Parts: sequence; structure tokens; C-alpha cells
Amino acid sequence: MVWNADLPEWLMGLVRCPNSKTKLMLASPSVLLFLKEQLERGDLCTKLGRTISAVPTQGLVSADLGWFYPVIDGIPCLLPDEAILLPPGCPNPSAAQSAGS
Repeated sequence: MVWNADLPEWLMGLVRCPNSKTKLMLASPSVLLFLKEQLERGDLCTKLGRTISAVPTQGLVSADLGWFYPVIDGIPCLLPDEAILLPPGCPNPSAAQSAGS
């Protein structure tokens, strides 16, 4: 299930990051690749410090590039403590989405 195809565009404009209160954007392939590289280096954990064992294939990224929220089985996991803290250097998903439009 590809959840973003079923989510109305107006709703995406309303969804906010539970941690930073900034807008959430769909994670681009470059963000997912960045997360995979960080995982391999061991630099990826949740807000509570729990180690991440696998990067989801879909997710949402906060506009401040601070947090990643996985989409699991088509459902965004927006629990603040389960958010993945993004290390510095994360690609900007909005730039990738603009280039693709």
C-alpha cells in the first residue's frame, strides 16, 4: 500500500511534526539513502536513544530536517518518542520533490 497516493494533498498541508511542530514532507529517495548510510555507520537512533535496526521504505521528514517518521504498512507512525533523530547533513526532501515536479 502506498499511503501518500491515498492521502489528500490538503491533509499533507495540515500534518505537523510532533517534536518540532514544523510541516512534514514525504521523504525523498535521497533522504532514505542517507538514512541507510547512517544506519550502516551506527549513527541512527530514536528520540529515546533506541537503536534503529532497519530503515523503512517510506517516511515523513520534518521541515527543519530534525526528525524522520516511518510509514509502516501504509500508516505514518507519528509518536514523538519513536521519531528517528536525523544526523546533520540530511538532504532536503523539498528540494528533491521540487526538482521532480
